[in-house]
Amino acid sequence: MAKKEFTLAFLADELKDVSFVDWLVKPGDAVKEGDDLCEIVTDKASLVLSVPCDGRIISLLAKKDDRLENDTVLLTMEV
Repeated sequence: MAKKEFTLAFLADELKDVSFVDWLVKPGDAVKEGDDLCEIVTDKASLVLSVPCDGRIISLLAKKDDRLENDTVLLTMEV
């Protein structure tokens, strides 16, 4: 399996001015594409982002109340 980093832009390309709320997974979890990944909030709505592909969570880099830019790496997975 290969290690891959995922940015906010990859997971939610059109979002701007985002605050991180919470993770719905933890390191070591085996996940499937479409599973709930994390909660974020924008100036307009609260959203749940989905896992982008099947794999295993290696690390979670965002923390509660972090302000996220499009190029922010949120997590690393084995895919």
